[in-house]
Amino acid sequence: MSSLKSLESEYPIIDSNFHKFCASHAIFTVEDFLLNDVYVLVAFAECQSNSKELKQGITQVLSIIDSLHPPWMNGVDLLTDAQRNKQVLSTGCEGYFNLNFLTLDLLLGGGLHEGQLTELVGPSSSGKTQVGYLLVMADWL
Repeated sequence: MSSLKSLESEYPIIDSNFHKFCASHAIFTVEDFLLNDVYVLVAFAECQSNSKELKQGITQVLSIIDSLHPPWMNGVDLLTDAQRNKQVLSTGCEGYFNLNFLTLDLLLGGGLHEGQLTELVGPSSSGKTQVGYLLVMADWL
């Protein structure tokens, strides 16, 4: 991982004072910076006499990181993306398997989800292979 010193020549706000501040919090690389809580760093920066420059340096490092990587996605965004872009393949077992009044599709949340691995688990001779064959045939037809 690149050191913060390597950014100094290209970004003047990341100067020796910023490096000293980061070093006092055991931040020497960009990876160290990512592992720290940004809000805590900003709170510590506000206690310094040169807080404005330190906060600008923190913002600069964050913008460098954001420009080099795709945007971060939170769990809600990932779920929305999965619901919008993934298909649910029906097993075709709406009425074939009655497991305690639940059908296989209902048990699987609507069917087999594209991009997910579905594992069938059960004791010997419980019908796992038959369910697998039925699912293959339902998809093939």
